[in-house]
Amino acid sequence: MPLRTAAPALVGALALAAVAAPGTAYAATQPVKPQIIHAAVSSLNIGLTGKLTFSVIISAKDAKGVKSIKALPYPLASKAVPTQTDVAKEPGSSLPTLARTATTLTVGASDVINVAVDRFPDEIAGTYGVAILVTAKDGSTTFAAKGATYSWTRADVLSAKPVSGTVRKGALLTVKGQLNRADWTKRVWAGNGGQLVQLQQRNAKGVWVTKATAKTATNGSVSVSARDDASGSWRLVYGGNTISGAAVSGTSSVVVK
Repeated sequence: MPLRTAAPALVGALALAAVAAPGTAYAATQPVKPQIIHAAVSSLNIGLTGKLTFSVIISAKDAKGVKSIKALPYPLASKAVPTQTDVAKEPGSSLPTLARTATTLTVGASDVINVAVDRFPDEIAGTYGVAILVTAKDGSTTFAAKGATYSWTRADVLSAKPVSGTVRKGALLTVKGQLNRADWTKRVWAGNGGQLVQLQQRNAKGVWVTKATAKTATNGSVSVSARDDASGSWRLVYGGNTISGAAVSGTSSVVVK
């Protein structure tokens, strides 16, 4: 992925992990002295413009001191999970040191992604695990095959418009909309077909209540109908999935006569 790699271990390995996971399966290890006390990686919902910050931070402690922390990402959809040996041997698994004490070590980095400039393929979207290897100064190790998780999703946008601004009480109200998803490869918003979309109405207490659901057509268009008994606001909602971000349309007011 052509990103400025201030977080080289995860940003640099991410594109490779999306297409080829390590070939060896993870084997459980016996408990050891070092302890992972914090591990966080940014989950990003990425469209076609704007700037986002991708960050990685991992902390560990050991009574005799922590020598190093290494990390390697992999797609959770893969059947292969990195082993301790995979992480130890991966050249890009080391992260810059942020802080160190006699018993703790914190590593990590961050990178600002300029979405309009930095390019990456659609195949990279998904949920990832991060295998973490901590080595203490006395040589003991702790390995967590899924020490952290994060996701990169393709942003979605959803529109909604009632067929009519007024309906008779108890009559069917039809709302039409369009669900589009960011196509990172082609740099366009493309119809996201085959997705479930909810038609919601805001009740007297201000709570949004789902009245009906429908699946988007191949081109991302959708039409949903529900009976309307009271004037109020309506919207469409898409919950997203492992590669698509959730989306909520704007609201529209409908008067019941």
